[in-house]
Amino acid sequence: MSALTEAIMFIRDGEVVKEMFFAEFEAVLDDVVGVPDFAGQQLQAVFVQINTEMKITGAVFFVISFDKRGRITGNWNIPLRHLLDHASFGPDLGGGVTKVACHSACPVSWYRNQLWDPVMEGHQTFSALVAAVQRNRLGIVSDVLNTGPEQTTVSDFFRRHVPPRGGDAEPSVSAAADSATPIFHRRYRERLKALKSAEQLRLATVQQKHQSRFETAEEEFSRQLTEKNDELAALKEMLAGEVAQRRQLEASLNKQQQLLDEQKTEYEGLLESAGSQGAYSEELEKLRKSYEKELKLKLQQQAVEFEERLNRRENELYQRSTEIVELRSELSRLREQNRELLLNDDSKMLQDMAEKGVVFVAYHPGIEHLVIDREEMPSYLRDPQSFAAHRCEVSVERYQRWLQHYRLPICRHQNPAGEYCGQPLIKVMRPKLFREGESDRCKDHRGG
Repeated sequence: MSALTEAIMFIRDGEVVKEMFFAEFEAVLDDVVGVPDFAGQQLQAVFVQINTEMKITGAVFFVISFDKRGRITGNWNIPLRHLLDHASFGPDLGGGVTKVACHSACPVSWYRNQLWDPVMEGHQTFSALVAAVQRNRLGIVSDVLNTGPEQTTVSDFFRRHVPPRGGDAEPSVSAAADSATPIFHRRYRERLKALKSAEQLRLATVQQKHQSRFETAEEEFSRQLTEKNDELAALKEMLAGEVAQRRQLEASLNKQQQLLDEQKTEYEGLLESAGSQGAYSEELEKLRKSYEKELKLKLQQQAVEFEERLNRRENELYQRSTEIVELRSELSRLREQNRELLLNDDSKMLQDMAEKGVVFVAYHPGIEHLVIDREEMPSYLRDPQSFAAHRCEVSVERYQRWLQHYRLPICRHQNPAGEYCGQPLIKVMRPKLFREGESDRCKDHRGG
Protein backbone atom coordinates (compact mmCIF):
# COMPACT_ATOMS: atom_id res chain seq x y z
CA MET A 1 0.00 0.00 0.00
CA SER A 2 1.37 3.42 -0.95
CA ALA A 3 1.98 6.05 1.73
CA LEU A 4 -0.70 8.65 2.32
CA THR A 5 -0.21 12.35 3.03
CA GLU A 6 -2.64 13.92 5.50
CA ALA A 7 -3.48 17.61 5.18
CA ILE A 8 -6.03 20.21 6.29
CA MET A 9 -7.64 22.59 3.79
CA PHE A 10 -9.60 25.66 4.94
CA ILE A 11 -12.45 26.80 2.69
CA ARG A 12 -14.16 30.17 2.45
CA ASP A 13 -16.89 30.93 -0.13
CA GLY A 14 -16.24 27.62 -1.88
CA GLU A 15 -12.51 28.28 -2.40
CA VAL A 16 -9.47 26.82 -0.62
CA VAL A 17 -7.83 29.75 1.19
CA LYS A 18 -5.19 27.94 3.24
CA GLU A 19 -3.51 24.52 3.38
CA MET A 20 -1.35 22.85 6.01
CA PHE A 21 -0.07 19.42 6.87
CA PHE A 22 -1.92 17.54 9.57
CA ALA A 23 1.16 17.72 11.82
CA GLU A 24 0.99 21.52 11.62
CA PHE A 25 -2.72 21.37 12.45
CA GLU A 26 -1.93 19.28 15.53
CA ALA A 27 0.46 22.03 16.66
CA VAL A 28 -2.43 24.50 16.33
CA LEU A 29 -4.64 22.16 18.38
CA ASP A 30 -1.97 21.94 21.08
CA ASP A 31 -1.97 25.77 21.27
CA VAL A 32 1.68 25.87 20.21
CA VAL A 33 0.97 28.26 17.33
CA GLY A 34 -2.07 30.16 16.11
CA VAL A 35 -3.58 31.20 12.80
CA PRO A 36 -3.86 35.03 12.92
CA ASP A 37 -5.46 35.10 9.46
CA PHE A 38 -8.56 33.40 10.89
CA ALA A 39 -8.86 35.37 14.16
CA GLY A 40 -12.45 35.64 15.35
CA GLN A 41 -13.83 33.55 12.46
CA GLN A 42 -15.63 30.26 11.98
CA LEU A 43 -14.50 28.36 8.87
CA GLN A 44 -15.23 25.20 6.97
CA ALA A 45 -12.28 22.83 6.81
CA VAL A 46 -11.53 19.47 5.20
CA PHE A 47 -9.21 16.73 6.43
CA VAL A 48 -7.92 14.94 3.30
CA GLN A 49 -5.71 11.92 2.65
CA ILE A 50 -3.65 12.10 -0.57
CA ASN A 51 -1.83 9.18 -2.18
CA THR A 52 1.50 9.36 -4.01
CA GLU A 53 -0.32 9.91 -7.33
CA MET A 54 -1.75 13.19 -5.95
CA LYS A 55 -5.26 11.75 -5.77
CA ILE A 56 -7.65 12.27 -2.84
CA THR A 57 -8.65 8.98 -1.21
CA GLY A 58 -10.60 10.31 1.80
CA ALA A 59 -12.12 13.54 3.13
CA VAL A 60 -13.75 14.67 6.40
CA PHE A 61 -15.70 17.95 6.22
CA PHE A 62 -15.71 19.69 9.63
CA VAL A 63 -16.30 23.17 11.12
CA ILE A 64 -13.76 24.95 13.32
CA SER A 65 -13.77 28.32 15.15
CA PHE A 66 -10.92 30.64 16.13
CA ASP A 67 -10.78 33.25 18.88
CA LYS A 68 -9.48 36.83 18.63
CA ARG A 69 -5.88 35.60 18.96
CA GLY A 70 -6.23 33.05 16.17
CA ARG A 71 -6.35 30.10 18.61
CA ILE A 72 -8.94 27.34 18.37
CA THR A 73 -11.87 28.08 20.67
CA GLY A 74 -13.34 25.59 23.14
CA ASN A 75 -12.31 21.99 23.64
CA TRP A 76 -12.25 21.05 19.98
CA ASN A 77 -11.95 17.27 19.79
CA ILE A 78 -13.04 15.49 16.60
CA PRO A 79 -11.40 12.10 15.83
CA LEU A 80 -10.78 12.78 12.14
CA ARG A 81 -8.94 9.53 11.40
CA HIS A 82 -11.59 7.47 13.21
CA LEU A 83 -14.38 9.13 11.24
CA LEU A 84 -12.52 8.53 7.99
CA ASP A 85 -11.89 4.85 8.82
CA HIS A 86 -15.63 4.30 9.28
CA ALA A 87 -16.82 6.76 6.62
CA SER A 88 -19.14 6.06 3.72
CA PHE A 89 -17.95 6.07 0.14
CA GLY A 90 -18.19 9.15 -2.04
CA PRO A 91 -17.35 10.11 -5.63
CA ASP A 92 -14.34 8.95 -7.62
CA LEU A 93 -11.77 11.79 -7.65
CA GLY A 94 -9.26 9.91 -9.79
CA GLY A 95 -7.87 7.56 -7.17
CA GLY A 96 -10.83 5.21 -6.92
CA VAL A 97 -13.82 5.49 -4.64
CA THR A 98 -13.24 8.26 -2.04
CA LYS A 99 -14.29 7.86 1.59
CA VAL A 100 -16.34 10.86 2.73
CA ALA A 101 -17.56 11.83 6.22
CA CYS A 102 -19.86 14.87 6.36
CA HIS A 103 -23.02 16.12 8.10
CA SER A 104 -25.33 13.93 6.03
CA ALA A 105 -23.02 10.89 6.13
CA CYS A 106 -21.48 10.88 9.62
CA PRO A 107 -20.50 7.44 10.99
CA VAL A 108 -20.65 8.72 14.61
CA SER A 109 -23.81 10.70 15.35
CA TRP A 110 -22.17 12.57 18.29
CA TYR A 111 -20.09 14.66 15.89
CA ARG A 112 -22.76 15.21 13.24
CA ASN A 113 -23.47 18.83 14.20
CA GLN A 114 -19.74 19.64 13.95
CA LEU A 115 -19.56 18.55 10.28
CA TRP A 116 -20.84 20.21 7.10
CA ASP A 117 -22.01 19.00 3.70
CA PRO A 118 -20.08 19.64 0.47
CA VAL A 119 -21.83 21.25 -2.50
CA MET A 120 -22.69 18.30 -4.76
CA GLU A 121 -24.15 20.27 -7.68
CA GLY A 122 -21.43 20.05 -10.29
CA HIS A 123 -19.06 18.68 -7.59
CA GLN A 124 -18.09 22.27 -6.76
CA THR A 125 -16.45 21.49 -3.42
CA PHE A 126 -14.67 18.38 -4.66
CA SER A 127 -13.45 20.24 -7.75
CA ALA A 128 -11.94 22.93 -5.53
CA LEU A 129 -10.17 20.28 -3.42
CA VAL A 130 -8.81 18.46 -6.48
CA ALA A 131 -7.56 21.76 -7.94
CA ALA A 132 -5.80 22.60 -4.66
CA VAL A 133 -4.11 19.19 -4.57
CA GLN A 134 -2.95 19.57 -8.16
CA ARG A 135 -1.45 23.00 -7.36
CA ASN A 136 0.58 21.22 -4.65
CA ARG A 137 1.42 24.30 -2.62
CA LEU A 138 2.42 22.01 0.25
CA GLY A 139 5.20 20.48 -1.87
CA ILE A 140 4.05 16.87 -1.52
CA VAL A 141 6.50 14.39 -3.07
CA SER A 142 4.52 12.40 -5.64
CA ASP A 143 5.06 9.63 -8.18
CA VAL A 144 3.08 11.32 -10.95
CA LEU A 145 6.19 12.01 -13.08
CA ASN A 146 7.33 8.40 -12.79
CA THR A 147 4.12 6.76 -13.91
CA GLY A 148 5.15 6.76 -17.58
CA PRO A 149 3.40 8.25 -20.59
CA GLU A 150 -0.24 9.16 -20.20
CA GLN A 151 -2.64 6.59 -21.59
CA THR A 152 -4.91 7.41 -24.48
CA THR A 153 -8.60 7.88 -23.97
CA VAL A 154 -9.44 4.65 -25.88
CA SER A 155 -8.94 1.50 -23.85
CA ASP A 156 -6.93 -1.44 -25.23
CA PHE A 157 -10.00 -3.60 -24.79
CA PHE A 158 -11.90 -1.70 -27.47
CA ARG A 159 -8.81 -1.53 -29.68
CA ARG A 160 -8.54 -5.31 -29.70
CA HIS A 161 -12.16 -5.67 -30.74
CA VAL A 162 -11.75 -3.80 -34.04
CA PRO A 163 -12.23 -6.49 -36.74
CA PRO A 164 -9.46 -6.78 -39.37
CA ARG A 165 -10.13 -5.82 -42.96
CA GLY A 166 -8.64 -8.92 -44.49
CA GLY A 167 -7.40 -12.33 -43.61
CA ASP A 168 -8.53 -14.76 -40.99
CA ALA A 169 -7.74 -13.25 -37.57
CA GLU A 170 -10.70 -14.52 -35.47
CA PRO A 171 -8.62 -16.65 -33.07
CA SER A 172 -6.28 -13.73 -32.11
CA VAL A 173 -9.22 -11.33 -31.60
CA SER A 174 -11.06 -13.85 -29.46
CA ALA A 175 -7.97 -14.53 -27.35
CA ALA A 176 -7.36 -10.77 -26.82
CA ALA A 177 -10.99 -10.26 -25.84
CA ASP A 178 -10.83 -13.11 -23.30
CA SER A 179 -7.71 -11.62 -21.71
CA ALA A 180 -9.15 -8.07 -21.56
CA THR A 181 -12.69 -8.92 -20.40
CA PRO A 182 -11.83 -9.36 -16.67
CA ILE A 183 -9.98 -6.01 -16.65
CA PHE A 184 -12.90 -4.33 -18.35
CA HIS A 185 -15.40 -5.90 -15.93
CA ARG A 186 -13.33 -4.85 -12.90
CA ARG A 187 -12.99 -1.29 -14.14
CA TYR A 188 -16.69 -1.21 -14.95
CA ARG A 189 -17.62 -2.43 -11.49
CA GLU A 190 -15.31 0.12 -9.84
CA ARG A 191 -16.76 2.90 -11.97
CA LEU A 192 -20.31 1.76 -11.20
CA LYS A 193 -19.52 1.57 -7.48
CA ALA A 194 -18.07 5.09 -7.52
CA LEU A 195 -21.11 6.47 -9.37
CA LYS A 196 -23.49 4.78 -6.94
CA SER A 197 -21.55 6.08 -3.94
CA ALA A 198 -21.45 9.63 -5.32
CA GLU A 199 -25.18 9.51 -6.06
CA GLN A 200 -25.93 8.21 -2.56
CA LEU A 201 -23.85 11.03 -1.04
CA ARG A 202 -25.63 13.60 -3.21
CA LEU A 203 -29.04 12.23 -2.25
CA ALA A 204 -28.05 12.27 1.43
CA THR A 205 -26.98 15.93 1.26
CA VAL A 206 -30.14 16.90 -0.63
CA GLN A 207 -32.28 15.01 1.87
CA GLN A 208 -30.51 16.70 4.78
CA LYS A 209 -30.93 20.12 3.18
CA HIS A 210 -34.67 19.58 2.67
CA GLN A 211 -34.98 18.14 6.18
CA SER A 212 -33.27 21.23 7.64
CA ARG A 213 -35.57 23.52 5.66
CA PHE A 214 -38.61 21.54 6.81
CA GLU A 215 -37.52 21.62 10.46
CA THR A 216 -36.81 25.35 10.23
CA ALA A 217 -40.23 26.00 8.71
CA GLU A 218 -41.89 23.76 11.29
CA GLU A 219 -40.11 25.53 14.15
CA GLU A 220 -41.09 28.93 12.74
CA PHE A 221 -44.70 27.80 12.38
CA SER A 222 -44.68 26.39 15.90
CA ARG A 223 -43.23 29.66 17.24
CA GLN A 224 -45.83 31.74 15.41
CA LEU A 225 -48.62 29.45 16.60
CA THR A 226 -47.36 29.73 20.18
CA GLU A 227 -47.27 33.53 19.91
CA LYS A 228 -50.80 33.55 18.49
CA ASN A 229 -51.99 31.29 21.30
CA ASP A 230 -50.37 33.59 23.87
CA GLU A 231 -51.99 36.63 22.25
CA LEU A 232 -55.35 34.83 22.21
CA ALA A 233 -54.99 33.93 25.90
CA ALA A 234 -54.09 37.54 26.73
CA LEU A 235 -57.10 38.81 24.77
CA LYS A 236 -59.36 36.32 26.53
CA GLU A 237 -58.03 37.45 29.90
CA MET A 238 -58.50 41.09 28.92
CA LEU A 239 -62.04 40.35 27.76
CA ALA A 240 -62.83 38.63 31.06
CA GLY A 241 -61.52 41.66 32.94
CA GLU A 242 -63.60 44.01 30.78
CA VAL A 243 -66.72 41.90 31.39
CA ALA A 244 -66.12 41.91 35.14
CA GLN A 245 -65.54 45.67 35.14
CA ARG A 246 -68.72 46.17 33.10
CA ARG A 247 -70.70 44.15 35.60
CA GLN A 248 -69.31 46.24 38.45
CA LEU A 249 -70.21 49.45 36.62
CA GLU A 250 -73.72 48.17 35.93
CA ALA A 251 -74.13 47.28 39.62
CA SER A 252 -72.86 50.72 40.64
CA LEU A 253 -75.16 52.40 38.12
CA ASN A 254 -78.15 50.47 39.42
CA LYS A 255 -77.28 51.49 42.95
CA GLN A 256 -76.98 55.14 41.96
CA GLN A 257 -80.27 54.92 40.11
CA GLN A 258 -81.91 53.44 43.19
CA LEU A 259 -80.56 56.28 45.37
CA LEU A 260 -81.75 58.82 42.83
CA ASP A 261 -85.24 57.33 42.86
CA GLU A 262 -85.31 57.45 46.63
CA GLN A 263 -84.24 61.10 46.69
CA LYS A 264 -86.81 61.92 44.01
CA THR A 265 -89.53 60.31 46.07
CA GLU A 266 -88.35 62.21 49.14
CA TYR A 267 -88.36 65.54 47.29
CA GLU A 268 -91.84 64.90 45.89
CA GLY A 269 -93.09 64.21 49.41
CA LEU A 270 -91.55 67.43 50.65
CA LEU A 271 -93.18 69.32 47.78
CA GLU A 272 -96.60 68.01 48.64
CA SER A 273 -96.21 68.79 52.36
CA ALA A 274 -94.74 72.27 51.88
CA GLY A 275 -97.93 73.89 50.57
CA SER A 276 -96.19 76.75 48.76
CA GLN A 277 -93.38 77.32 46.28
CA GLY A 278 -91.43 79.55 48.67
CA ALA A 279 -91.28 76.95 51.42
CA TYR A 280 -90.23 74.31 48.90
CA SER A 281 -87.42 76.49 47.51
CA GLU A 282 -86.11 77.31 50.98
CA GLU A 283 -86.08 73.65 52.00
CA LEU A 284 -84.46 72.65 48.71
CA GLU A 285 -81.70 75.24 49.18
CA LYS A 286 -81.00 73.93 52.67
CA LEU A 287 -80.79 70.36 51.37
CA ARG A 288 -78.46 71.43 48.55
CA LYS A 289 -76.07 73.25 50.89
CA SER A 290 -76.11 70.36 53.33
CA TYR A 291 -75.40 67.89 50.50
CA GLU A 292 -72.54 70.01 49.11
CA LYS A 293 -70.98 70.32 52.56
CA GLU A 294 -71.13 66.58 53.20
CA LEU A 295 -69.78 65.86 49.71
CA LYS A 296 -66.89 68.27 50.19
CA LEU A 297 -65.96 66.69 53.53
CA LYS A 298 -66.11 63.19 52.05
CA LEU A 299 -63.93 64.23 49.12
CA GLN A 300 -61.34 65.78 51.43
CA GLN A 301 -61.28 62.70 53.62
CA GLN A 302 -60.89 60.40 50.60
CA ALA A 303 -58.13 62.62 49.16
CA VAL A 304 -56.18 62.48 52.43
CA GLU A 305 -56.71 58.73 52.69
CA PHE A 306 -55.59 58.10 49.10
CA GLU A 307 -52.54 60.34 49.59
CA GLU A 308 -51.51 58.34 52.65
CA ARG A 309 -52.00 55.05 50.79
CA LEU A 310 -49.99 56.31 47.85
CA ASN A 311 -47.11 57.38 50.11
CA ARG A 312 -47.12 54.00 51.86
CA ARG A 313 -47.11 52.21 48.49
CA GLU A 314 -44.22 54.29 47.24
CA ASN A 315 -42.20 53.58 50.38
CA GLU A 316 -42.94 49.86 50.11
CA LEU A 317 -41.96 49.81 46.43
CA TYR A 318 -38.73 51.64 47.15
CA GLN A 319 -37.83 49.22 49.97
CA ARG A 320 -38.66 46.19 47.84
CA SER A 321 -36.64 47.52 44.91
CA THR A 322 -33.66 48.06 47.21
CA GLU A 323 -34.03 44.54 48.64
CA ILE A 324 -34.29 43.01 45.16
CA VAL A 325 -31.13 44.77 44.00
CA GLU A 326 -29.24 43.61 47.11
CA LEU A 327 -30.55 40.04 46.78
CA ARG A 328 -29.61 39.89 43.09
CA SER A 329 -26.13 41.14 43.86
CA GLU A 330 -25.74 38.60 46.66
CA LEU A 331 -27.10 35.80 44.45
CA SER A 332 -24.69 36.69 41.65
CA ARG A 333 -21.79 36.71 44.09
CA LEU A 334 -22.80 33.34 45.58
CA ARG A 335 -23.22 31.80 42.13
CA GLU A 336 -19.77 32.99 41.11
CA GLN A 337 -18.28 31.61 44.33
CA ASN A 338 -20.10 28.31 43.83
CA ARG A 339 -18.87 28.07 40.24
CA GLU A 340 -15.29 28.85 41.28
CA LEU A 341 -15.46 26.26 44.08
CA LEU A 342 -16.81 23.62 41.73
CA LEU A 343 -14.20 24.41 39.10
CA ASN A 344 -11.31 24.56 41.60
CA ASP A 345 -12.29 21.30 43.31
CA ASP A 346 -12.33 19.14 40.23
CA SER A 347 -10.64 21.38 37.65
CA LYS A 348 -7.37 19.41 37.62
CA MET A 349 -9.11 16.07 37.15
CA LEU A 350 -11.47 17.46 34.47
CA GLN A 351 -8.56 19.17 32.71
CA ASP A 352 -6.49 15.96 32.74
CA MET A 353 -9.45 14.00 31.35
CA ALA A 354 -10.11 16.59 28.63
CA GLU A 355 -6.43 16.72 27.62
CA LYS A 356 -6.41 12.91 27.30
CA GLY A 357 -9.28 13.06 24.83
CA VAL A 358 -12.14 12.17 27.19
CA VAL A 359 -15.47 13.58 25.98
CA PHE A 360 -18.25 14.13 28.51
CA VAL A 361 -21.45 12.88 26.92
CA ALA A 362 -24.86 12.58 28.58
CA TYR A 363 -28.15 11.34 27.19
CA HIS A 364 -31.34 13.32 27.66
CA PRO A 365 -34.65 12.91 25.82
CA GLY A 366 -34.92 15.45 23.06
CA ILE A 367 -31.14 15.41 22.43
CA GLU A 368 -29.40 12.45 20.87
CA HIS A 369 -26.16 12.86 22.78
CA LEU A 370 -25.31 15.92 24.88
CA VAL A 371 -21.60 16.81 24.61
CA ILE A 372 -20.59 18.83 27.69
CA ASP A 373 -17.52 21.05 27.87
CA ARG A 374 -15.36 21.10 30.98
CA GLU A 375 -16.49 24.65 31.84
CA GLU A 376 -20.14 23.59 31.59
CA MET A 377 -19.86 20.63 33.99
CA PRO A 378 -20.74 22.60 37.21
CA SER A 379 -23.85 24.08 35.55
CA TYR A 380 -24.88 20.64 34.27
CA LEU A 381 -24.33 18.90 37.61
CA ARG A 382 -26.27 21.64 39.42
CA ASP A 383 -29.43 21.14 37.32
CA PRO A 384 -29.20 18.58 34.47
CA GLN A 385 -32.81 19.02 33.39
CA SER A 386 -32.53 22.81 33.19
CA PHE A 387 -29.29 22.39 31.23
CA ALA A 388 -30.99 20.04 28.76
CA ALA A 389 -33.98 22.39 28.41
CA HIS A 390 -31.62 25.29 27.66
CA ARG A 391 -29.88 23.23 24.96
CA CYS A 392 -33.30 22.40 23.46
CA GLU A 393 -34.10 26.16 23.47
CA VAL A 394 -37.27 25.77 25.55
CA SER A 395 -38.27 26.64 29.10
CA VAL A 396 -37.93 24.11 31.92
CA GLU A 397 -41.72 23.95 32.36
CA ARG A 398 -42.27 23.24 28.65
CA TYR A 399 -39.48 20.64 28.67
CA GLN A 400 -41.10 18.87 31.67
CA ARG A 401 -44.53 18.85 30.00
CA TRP A 402 -42.97 17.50 26.81
CA LEU A 403 -41.10 14.86 28.87
CA GLN A 404 -44.41 13.55 30.25
CA HIS A 405 -45.72 13.27 26.69
CA TYR A 406 -42.45 11.66 25.47
CA ARG A 407 -42.48 8.98 28.18
CA LEU A 408 -46.20 8.24 27.80
CA PRO A 409 -47.68 9.61 24.53
CA ILE A 410 -51.39 9.45 25.31
CA CYS A 411 -54.26 11.92 25.18
CA ARG A 412 -54.26 13.81 28.50
CA HIS A 413 -57.74 15.28 28.24
CA GLN A 414 -59.56 14.86 31.57
CA ASN A 415 -63.28 14.38 31.94
CA PRO A 416 -65.23 15.91 34.87
CA ALA A 417 -64.33 12.84 36.96
CA GLY A 418 -60.61 13.54 36.49
CA GLU A 419 -59.96 10.51 34.24
CA TYR A 420 -57.64 10.74 31.23
CA CYS A 421 -58.81 9.91 27.72
CA GLY A 422 -55.71 7.70 27.23
CA GLN A 423 -55.90 7.50 23.43
CA PRO A 424 -52.38 6.61 22.04
CA LEU A 425 -50.74 9.45 20.12
CA ILE A 426 -47.80 9.92 17.77
CA LYS A 427 -44.78 10.88 19.86
CA VAL A 428 -43.33 14.38 19.26
CA MET A 429 -39.56 13.81 19.24
CA ARG A 430 -38.40 17.44 19.73
CA PRO A 431 -39.42 19.73 22.62
CA LYS A 432 -39.54 22.83 20.38
CA LEU A 433 -42.28 21.22 18.27
CA PHE A 434 -44.42 20.26 21.29
CA ARG A 435 -47.56 22.36 21.87
CA GLU A 436 -49.56 21.73 24.99
CA GLY A 437 -53.22 21.20 24.22
CA GLU A 438 -52.40 20.11 20.66
CA SER A 439 -49.57 17.55 20.70
CA ASP A 440 -50.92 15.82 23.85
CA ARG A 441 -54.54 15.63 22.70
CA CYS A 442 -56.27 13.23 20.32
CA LYS A 443 -58.23 14.44 17.35
CA ASP A 444 -61.52 14.48 19.28
CA HIS A 445 -60.17 16.61 22.17
CA ARG A 446 -57.70 18.82 20.30
CA GLY A 447 -58.32 22.56 20.52
CA GLY A 448 -60.77 22.22 23.39
